[in-house]
Amino acid sequence: IEGMKNIRIAENNARKTIANDKITVTGVIDLALPDNKGRIRHLTDLKGQVVLLDFQVFATEGSLKRIMMMRKYHSQGFEIYQVSFDPQEHFWKTKTEALPWISVWDESGSQSSALVQYNVQSLPTFFLIDRNNVLQKRDIQIKDIDAEIKALL
Repeated sequence: IEGMKNIRIAENNARKTIANDKITVTGVIDLALPDNKGRIRHLTDLKGQVVLLDFQVFATEGSLKRIMMMRKYHSQGFEIYQVSFDPQEHFWKTKTEALPWISVWDESGSQSSALVQYNVQSLPTFFLIDRNNVLQKRDIQIKDIDAEIKALL
C-alpha cells in the first residue's frame, strides 16, 4: 500500500506544469563574479556580443602568451570574459589591472562550481559564445580560431 501511495504521488508530481512566465532559456550557464574593481559581472549581460569565455590561472607557465593572443581578438570587436582561478586575489588583480576586457576572479579556485558546470578538465580552457548567448564551441573543437571568430562576427 505504501508503494502504491508513492507511485501516485510521483505521478501527480509529473502531471504538474510550470507556468511559461516562470521559465527562462539561456544557452550558457551564467557566471556572476567580481571583476578587478570589485563589481559583479554577469556573463549573460554580454548577450548581443560574440564572447570568448576564458578559464585560466595567471600563475601558470604560458599564461602571458595566451593573454597576448587574446589581445588581438579583443581588438576585433568582441568581448572576452576571463575567469581566473589564481589562489591569491592580490596576484590576480596585479596581473589584470591593465587588461582591456572583463577579468573576474573565482575565489573557490579549483573547487569552483563553474569548472564543474562547464566541464573544465584542465586549465587553460576557452569557449566561444555567439551573440544569442549560445555556447558554440570549446577550445578542443576549434582548429582555426581566426576563422571561428570571423564566422561568429
